[in-house]
Amino acid sequence: MHEDEGSTPDKLQAMLDVIARSGASTESGQADFGRLRADAAKAAGVLIEFYGDAALERAKLIERRSPQSHFARMVTAEVGRRGKRSQP
Repeated sequence: MHEDEGSTPDKLQAMLDVIARSGASTESGQADFGRLRADAAKAAGVLIEFYGDAALERAKLIERRSPQSHFARMVTAEVGRRGKRSQP
């Protein structure tokens, strides 16, 4: 984990928000699900790299802060999947 944890959740939330916005398609206002899923996987990787074992807890915190965000739920699910794969 990084030293300045106090401000980190806001920085990560901002990063996730940017990734989520970049995944939105301009065609017919619908998200390109494949790209959104890839971006969620990238964001999950960042959380896991940054927080290690606490990544799932942090993903859930971000999801609670953005309850309407499908992207936040996708990131939480991806972090959970990766955590299950790494367990013996």
